[in-house]
Amino acid sequence: MTMKKLIMTLAKLRIQEIQGRRILFPLTKEQKVIYKAFHVPEPL
Repeated sequence: MTMKKLIMTLAKLRIQEIQGRRILFPLTKEQKVIYKAFHVPEPL
């Protein structure tokens, strides 16, 4: 995966704020792979 593709994939993370609470949409398989490759815990 190129650096450009990696950044574009992570840029697609979606967060919505409802009544002051931030809700993260489920990660895609590709995003999970990236987090795992860099030993970064997936966001909640």
